[in-house]
Amino acid sequence: MKNYLWLVFSLFSLLLYPAMASGHATVISSNPSPNEAMDTLPEKISIQFSENIQPAFHSLEVFSQDGDKIKIQDSTISEQSEKILVAKWKGTIDEGIYYIKWRVVSSDGHPIEGTIPFQFGDSAGLSDQENSDVNAGFPNFINVFLQSLQYICFAALTGILFFQLSLMKDSRLFEASRRASLYLWLSYAGLAFSIFFSLPLKVTIDAGVGWTDAFNVSYIKEVLNATNFGAIWIVEILMLLLLFLVIYFMLENSLIKSLPFLTIIIIAGLMVCKALTGHTAAVPNQVLAVLMDFLHLLSMALWLGGLMALLVILPGLADRQPVQEDKKTYYWSIIQRFSRWSFLFVIILIVSGIYSSLQHVPTIHSLINTTYGQLLLAKIGLMLVMIVFGGFHFLRGKKQTKKLGYSVGMEFGLGIIILLVAALLTNVQTAMSSPGPIEKTLQTDENNEVTLMVTPNEVGDNLIQVDLSNGGKPIEIEQLTITMQPVDTPGGEIKLQMQEKNKGTFTSKSILTMPGKWNIHVHGLTESLDSINVDFTILIGNS
Repeated sequence: MKNYLWLVFSLFSLLLYPAMASGHATVISSNPSPNEAMDTLPEKISIQFSENIQPAFHSLEVFSQDGDKIKIQDSTISEQSEKILVAKWKGTIDEGIYYIKWRVVSSDGHPIEGTIPFQFGDSAGLSDQENSDVNAGFPNFINVFLQSLQYICFAALTGILFFQLSLMKDSRLFEASRRASLYLWLSYAGLAFSIFFSLPLKVTIDAGVGWTDAFNVSYIKEVLNATNFGAIWIVEILMLLLLFLVIYFMLENSLIKSLPFLTIIIIAGLMVCKALTGHTAAVPNQVLAVLMDFLHLLSMALWLGGLMALLVILPGLADRQPVQEDKKTYYWSIIQRFSRWSFLFVIILIVSGIYSSLQHVPTIHSLINTTYGQLLLAKIGLMLVMIVFGGFHFLRGKKQTKKLGYSVGMEFGLGIIILLVAALLTNVQTAMSSPGPIEKTLQTDENNEVTLMVTPNEVGDNLIQVDLSNGGKPIEIEQLTITMQPVDTPGGEIKLQMQEKNKGTFTSKSILTMPGKWNIHVHGLTESLDSINVDFTILIGNS
């Protein structure tokens, strides 16, 4: 295992540069704005999102307070930015209260929708309403089933090939065991089924239709031609056809040693395709995110797939040894080889898992209080139990007393549950949506302590509070202003004149317009006209 230490240290070094992902897209501005009362209609309706939106299945509709649909042109993505959805008015509208209903598919492939109320002319006032409703609940059963099946079949295929190439080290595995050949074809069939039906499933999700319309030709064409998923799905189908041919020739020509390696390469390519969809699509450093997601999936597939091969294939092969002592030697030699490899798989799983967690879980608060964080904690707990089982089997392998028996099945069962949790994690909104209230304290060169608090720390209305003290005593401040600026987006600067609540404590309410990193500059002026300047960098949640 010492030969792999360079890989372990290389992977750990990647953790120094995590790219924060925002999860699903959110509305950062609109015209009309939520609950706005206006006397003149804008030339067009526009909604700006926090990330690029896909050119398929977007819509803008306007309804009166009575539910009558107002005629507007079809929605389009602005030529200025792929983050902006626009639609022009058709004619004028009467005075009253109206609702803009919007729906888009974000760059990570998840559909989101919401409502923006506004008032035109003089009429009864609007009460504040939510302007965005992101679909962040649990995915439907079919979605979880297909993704879990895909993960399991990845494990089965890579596991049997890993067993042949690295554990058994014999190209005649499929000649020696008809069970192995059947196992290989069943795994391929499950993988092909899960990938093929992911297309109509995507239609139901993106178009918001039922399974009766899942095979509608126009919807399928729109998914294939106008979404990131469509192009990847076509590549997956072509790779599946190639994989079928390679497996067929591999079983017919067991002496051609390059075919098993080619089979693994194609399966790895399909794993990369899987890593390209989902939350990694919204990450700025997408190449690194995809690489780590791929390594996580590959190492889990090899570990779990190797266990599957030990359960299904190894006992039959060991029993075919002519001498009883040879049966025992053969059995335990395979177990020991797998235990050594498992150490490497666990290291890669841990490193890649930490990286993904740093991308999608910004705070302890979000880890505990979001669905994504809770599922991640469950996955980590199951992984730890699975590692304990692996250590137990490693010790049993050294003693070579009894066969592993039910404990391997329990370890395998835990792996299946982990894949189910992984399928859920792929489809729920990341924990970036709720980093929780922020409280940060910085100290100036003059030993002044400046504490910034932002509550609830999400897009929309927030309470900003600044406390200033020196040696534990509040500082007399004549004037305090803060300037807030999103780090990754030009413009959008917000300046606030803070109001003194108590001595040394200042507060103000403000609307934060977009998720992500913000720079907050605090400028205070003391009674003696000395300046206090501090810069904070905070992370705003999606809301």
